[in-house]
Amino acid sequence: MSFRSFSYWLASSIAAAVAVGATEPDQARTLDLTVPGTAISSVIAVPEPSRALMMFAGIMAMAFTYRHAWLSWKRSAQS
Repeated sequence: MSFRSFSYWLASSIAAAVAVGATEPDQARTLDLTVPGTAISSVIAVPEPSRALMMFAGIMAMAFTYRHAWLSWKRSAQS
């Protein structure tokens, strides 16, 4: 594994972890939203570890697909 490959996966993992961390209710409540009381339950974030895990997995899957497509295109351009 080259340094470039390692740094790509490290940066992707950090970006996914930051995105998952941004879904926490404490950070979502810092937004100043003016919403009627009946709709407030649909705006406040609900902490669900399964959603955070799925978001992390989705971001990593997108990173894998992007890297695979990039390498495939790069190899075909060299031929």
